[in-house]
Order: sequence, then C-alpha cells, then structure tokens
Amino acid sequence: SETALESTGKRQDPRAGGGTMQSLQDPPPAPVAADAEYHELQTKLAVENLSVASFNLLELIRTLRLSILLMDEDTMTAEEEYQVLVCQKDSHEAHTKADEAEEQWRQLRNQTLD
Repeated sequence: SETALESTGKRQDPRAGGGTMQSLQDPPPAPVAADAEYHELQTKLAVENLSVASFNLLELIRTLRLSILLMDEDTMTAEEEYQVLVCQKDSHEAHTKADEAEEQWRQLRNQTLD
C-alpha cells in the first residue's frame, strides 16, 4: 500500500495504475473503475443472452406443443410407419454392404492362401 511505501521512504510506482483510495468517498482508481465497468457490461450482455435464449426455447416449446395438438392420430401413425420403413431400408442396405465386404474379404483371403 501507499502508506507502507511511504514509511520505507519509497514512492508508489506511477505505472501501478492510479493510486489508492484513502476513504470510501474517493473515486476508485482508473484501472479499477474501467475493470468494474467492463465486467458490468459483460454481465449485462450475459443476462441479455440468457433472456434471448430462454425466449427462443419457450417459443420452440410452444411450437412443438401446437404441432402435436394439430396432428391427428392417423397422421402420427402414418409418420411412425414411415420412420419404421426408413429404418428397415437403411438396415437392409447396411446388411447388403456388410455381406459384400465379407465376400470380398473371403476372396482376398482365399487368394493369399493359394
């Protein structure tokens, strides 16, 4: 602190940033004030970002609820059946590719044994 420096006969380094506060009524040193304002701005921006994210999430929930309410049972059943057919098709293609790869591997193995 400044008083500790004065008692040793040294002065405070002017590069330290604005001195010290002697009482609560003194304004904060410039670096402390700038840092506090910077963090205050960051906090405000974070609060605004959280607010916007919350609003977007609530809007998405409202949209999903509305779409579920508007779907009738036949539409939901048809959509589920379509998803099942897509999964079955993908599974069949995967099995076919696996069988082809296994056949190629067998042929290569047989060639190396001959």
